[in-house]
Amino acid sequence: MSHKSGADVDLDALGGGDAAASGKRGGKGARLFLLSMAGGLIASAAAASLAPESFIHSPPEFGMAEAFEDHVTAACAAKATPDLLIIGDSRAVAGVSAQDIARAGYSVEKFALGGSGIFTGWAVLDRLVDCGVRPKSVIMAYGSVHVLDTGAMMDRTTNYDLLKGPRAGHAFAMASQWEASTFRRLAYKAISVVGPELTGVDLVLLQPALRNVLEKPPAAISNNLGNEAERASFRASAGDRFYGQANGTSELPDEKQYTADQAVPQVNRAASAAIADLGRTYGFNVSFYLLPVSETAKAKLPPELFETVEAFRQELEPMGIRPLNAVWTLPDADFGDPSHVNQRGRDAVTADFLARLAAGELALGGRAGEAHNRVSLTVQEGEQTGQ
Repeated sequence: MSHKSGADVDLDALGGGDAAASGKRGGKGARLFLLSMAGGLIASAAAASLAPESFIHSPPEFGMAEAFEDHVTAACAAKATPDLLIIGDSRAVAGVSAQDIARAGYSVEKFALGGSGIFTGWAVLDRLVDCGVRPKSVIMAYGSVHVLDTGAMMDRTTNYDLLKGPRAGHAFAMASQWEASTFRRLAYKAISVVGPELTGVDLVLLQPALRNVLEKPPAAISNNLGNEAERASFRASAGDRFYGQANGTSELPDEKQYTADQAVPQVNRAASAAIADLGRTYGFNVSFYLLPVSETAKAKLPPELFETVEAFRQELEPMGIRPLNAVWTLPDADFGDPSHVNQRGRDAVTADFLARLAAGELALGGRAGEAHNRVSLTVQEGEQTGQ
């Protein structure tokens, strides 16, 4: 649905304009209009604070984000000590199967979500180690798009929602230092000091979804059912989900939005260095695993983009992060949509990942047969239901 900007609004039609400004005819209409706007804002704020967000947000992404939060809560409660802790974006969700890695004999916890860049990966890892999770090795699993893109929280509500718990203020404070945008730095700083409720950022981010529900009330029920179903499904699959179900695609992925001179955002370097610092502090290895692009993407996108990704990869080792691979491709037939692999592609990616595990490239400590504190689906469901 399209909405006019403030510059497009006809003030005279609303009882405003020059006459209203001078207190002449139309001034009463303008005041009534402003009062109705304020009343609508108050009603929206009340609805946003009282109604569960699963009724407001369109599925499936919010349902995935809620399952992600369930997993974080369960891992903290269990003080998990997995062999592998994977943080990543939607390409990690689609491509690296936590269930297949577990079947191969490794304990694994995957915390990956669509649109989550390196910063949100750091924020989640910071929260996990603060609550007592102690992985033997951490894998940063990202597509090249999140080397080139910030995965900024205020671009996607689900990513903003990841910053919860006692470390949320610290995460926002770091965002205020690492972000390039002056506006966002100021916003993140304010949130770090007084919290999202007092700054009103919750309401700002919810407005488009809330407007849709207020205009079409039956959508709320549909949203809730869809989000709760996705929440259960995403949790049960250990965060494994291939988005595209097609048998191949020749379209270009998200990287197509960038010109050849795209630089690596500073926030990605700062967050990567912070992840390496957590590894040194808590005694775990950190590696970087790059998810593949299609052969068409590699052939048709500007080669400079992939040169930028490779240059970033070479910066990782000095930080204390071991890069496991370079830019690589899979056939178009292995992609279900331009950015995400299908089931065949997931099998290929997971096989590559497991081969690196078998070769000892990740320098793991224990194996799944040894004593550890893996978070099972039963634990997650028990935490969710309060049992």
